[in-house]
Amino acid sequence: MLQEIRAQSKQLLSDLIGDNTDLGFYRIQKIIKSKSVKINGVRVGTDMNVNAGDVVYIYLADREKDSIEVVYRDDNILVVNKNSGIEVQGEGSLTERINNILTDVVAVPVHRLDRNTMGLVVFALNKTAENELLASFKDRDIDKTYNCIVVGAPQKPSAKLKAFLFKDAKKSLVYISDVPKKGYLPIETHYSILKKMGELSLLEVKPVTGRTHQIRAHLAYLKTPILGDGKYGINKINRRYRVKTQLLCCTKITFHFAKGTLKYLDGKSVVLNIDLTQYYKK
Repeated sequence: MLQEIRAQSKQLLSDLIGDNTDLGFYRIQKIIKSKSVKINGVRVGTDMNVNAGDVVYIYLADREKDSIEVVYRDDNILVVNKNSGIEVQGEGSLTERINNILTDVVAVPVHRLDRNTMGLVVFALNKTAENELLASFKDRDIDKTYNCIVVGAPQKPSAKLKAFLFKDAKKSLVYISDVPKKGYLPIETHYSILKKMGELSLLEVKPVTGRTHQIRAHLAYLKTPILGDGKYGINKINRRYRVKTQLLCCTKITFHFAKGTLKYLDGKSVVLNIDLTQYYKK
């Protein structure tokens, strides 16, 4: 929402905002630095003097609308539950919402989920944690577990699948092959059936590799696409269950740190308890 403030005298922008809102010093500084302030119609990003008669507009996030579900936090990391339909980074993103709420630190995402994938996202709260987390994700030392609802059921109760994936960036699609081909990268996806529900099944999935759309495309290749997936799924069935986005959720993240500042997290799992059946018409 926008709030208008008219300056009555010459003073610092931050002082003007502080005098006319209930915002604390750190949040005011973050709002200014994020260029969420206009003076006489001109966007500014530094704390500067305003003069009597200047009109200041401030964008303030709707705290209820932009609220976030914190699953875990300590001095170094923050883990939140991302809703479907929001990007991790960019304008109006999860990162922006978090930093509009936090007053003492700046949260930096260290991995991503697709816009329409739900679940756990990890943020670093300082530079040391950021570097260690980025390195750990790059080296695949952090395990991610997903739950999803698929159409049908895989033939085996559980399996460790290996295949090859090609990413077509122009079409924003990926393709799966059982045999190596030029341009295809190896992938590995583990799954187990948690529950069968008529023509649907609830799966637990662990991607060993982390390729674009890997889980969605790999399960579709098995002819068990994720319910609600508009790219790799079955639109007729998606419409029947009134689901417009894939029912795929990151439900557990397990950290592995042999050394460093985050060694205290070694072996720790952050778990999100969620019932995916609430997102479709039964």
